[in-house]
Amino acid sequence: MDKSAHISQLSLKYGFILAAVSVVISLTMHFINPVLVYTNVMASIGIFVVFIALLVISGINIRKEIGGFWTFGEAFKAFLIISLILAITATLYNFILMKFIDPDLPARAAAAIEDAQRAMMAKFGLGNDEIDEAMAKAGNMQEKLEPSFKNTFTSFGVSIASYGIISLILAAILKKKPPVTFNTFPTEA
Repeated sequence: MDKSAHISQLSLKYGFILAAVSVVISLTMHFINPVLVYTNVMASIGIFVVFIALLVISGINIRKEIGGFWTFGEAFKAFLIISLILAITATLYNFILMKFIDPDLPARAAAAIEDAQRAMMAKFGLGNDEIDEAMAKAGNMQEKLEPSFKNTFTSFGVSIASYGIISLILAAILKKKPPVTFNTFPTEA
């Protein structure tokens, strides 16, 4: 098997593993508190850090399994395949969660987000009129969370763009060229 096909195969393997981990973490968070990831910045940052760490570990494992060296392009390809699997899985999971498993979640999450935003604005010293005006400008949060075609497509696009940037960064960090050796000893003819 050539190196490119081997990288693709390993990327698919780790992509599906990370997708399964993603679903398990999301379901666990949903059972703990369904609106926690929408209202708690620290929870969102914690999940983000965990996934960056898992992507780095996956990248290092793939690099080891193909011989310890890969170019930027090979690393980017691997991370892009993993990212595509993660984005598709997350989009499908969120659609199924909000459409079939917990159809009331968009309304509850929207109410929790609006309450958190109002509390934050009040903490900054804004009056009720200013808060109402800001909330009106923000639009209907529940419409933004409903699992419609437009929202699902937008979510997928944002995921792909975000993962693409992360893939570029990780590929640049984890690329590793084989050491250059100079053979200065003459060889016998």
